Amino acid sequence: MQEILVVAAIAAAIIFIPRLMGRKSSSEAEQQPRFQPQTRNRAPKINLTGWMRLAILITIFWIAGCAAFLKPWEGEKFLFFYISLGPTLVFWGGVWVWFGYKKYRR
Repeated sequence: MQEILVVAAIAAAIIFIPRLMGRKSSSEAEQQPRFQPQTRNRAPKINLTGWMRLAILITIFWIAGCAAFLKPWEGEKFLFFYISLGPTLVFWGGVWVWFGYKKYRR
């Protein structure tokens, strides 16, 4: 159980720390001269639809549920990989290919 909590903490840190570090305080914004354009290169924002957010959440719950049920740390590692990670990789691979076709469609 402790391993699952560590993985969840790492995932939460990956999601939330960049958001917290990217913000400037109001005093830093006032110190910049107004006549110089900002040349800050930021990564483009990714707009996630509600369906995409739901799919990500279901994926996380699927892997966590399979881990809790199959207990791969006590054995049955290959069964865990086949049942939890196999369908997940197939699904997200299909989503990746679908978005690729959708992006370059004329």
